Amino acid sequence: MAITVEQMMSQLDQFGESLNDLQPDIEDLMLDIVQELKANSPVDTGALRSSIRGEATSNSMTLFMNDYGMFQNYGVGPQPKAGASPRKVEFGINPRPSSEPFYMYKKRKFGLQPYRGQGWFNFDNIVETFSEELGTEIIARIF
Repeated sequence: MAITVEQMMSQLDQFGESLNDLQPDIEDLMLDIVQELKANSPVDTGALRSSIRGEATSNSMTLFMNDYGMFQNYGVGPQPKAGASPRKVEFGINPRPSSEPFYMYKKRKFGLQPYRGQGWFNFDNIVETFSEELGTEIIARIF
């Protein structure tokens, strides 16, 4: 089936307008990610789990939690081990540890191991999931 140039331009305009309204899709993705973070988070008092939330805009998503959640996820070393570098602080993680740019205490004998030995979330996986799901939604709007 052939379409005219005018029809194609109209479809492109409609597609462009649909991309301006991604907030509902971003909110849905954010709610799924927040739910998964809460389900996998360590629980002692429940304060960390209760603090996990997100905010969505038309083109971004921001996740929030109590500051110590990052340290529980990645662990904090008392000092760098000989020949090994402590884990670098990832972009967007606040607050930065006082020994920036690494997660480690300045003066402490004992560190904090990551929850379950590997942490309870992976920042790169969250970004990848968000990108893939949003990309799938954008492609679905084309066809």
